[in-house]
Amino acid sequence: MSEREAISLCQKGELEYFSVLYEIYFDKIYKFVYLKTFDVNLTQDITSETFLRALNKINSFKNNSDSNFNAWIYRIAYNLIVDDYKVANKSVSIDEVLELWYDNNFTENLDNKEKVKEVLDFFWTLNPKHKQILIMRFWDDLSFKEISELTWESVANCKKVVSRTLMKISWTYMWLLFILLFV
Repeated sequence: MSEREAISLCQKGELEYFSVLYEIYFDKIYKFVYLKTFDVNLTQDITSETFLRALNKINSFKNNSDSNFNAWIYRIAYNLIVDDYKVANKSVSIDEVLELWYDNNFTENLDNKEKVKEVLDFFWTLNPKHKQILIMRFWDDLSFKEISELTWESVANCKKVVSRTLMKISWTYMWLLFILLFV
């Protein structure tokens, strides 16, 4: 069953088909939330609330060729994360996300840890918004349109950020970047 069919059936009151959407998006949303909170319990709570809100508001989703359920459910999760940060007055730096890649014993398996460190050092010099766009593009595997909707940046600007940043990285280290982003 396709995503659009499941949405349509849910909107007709056959809510048992929401499980199709849950199966498609659970891992993605969980990872997205965890990389923003770094707290398993909070991640579970926000992920659950995301799906509960999506189910409760499924009729507000415009299920047509111009709509994007992926962006819609990510927006719900993102808003819940923002709400949690406002209530708790928390702050997590995007550098902590990048640090996860470096500290995850991943580099012990590489021949040249120094190259990995150079790539990460480069990332730490980037504007936080640019780092966020890169993580959404490569780690969360979001489209430029979805990133644009989440960051309120234009699609063209999101593409430009990714393109210019990748161009700055020497081709020698490019493969390391992709390994880091996709592991």
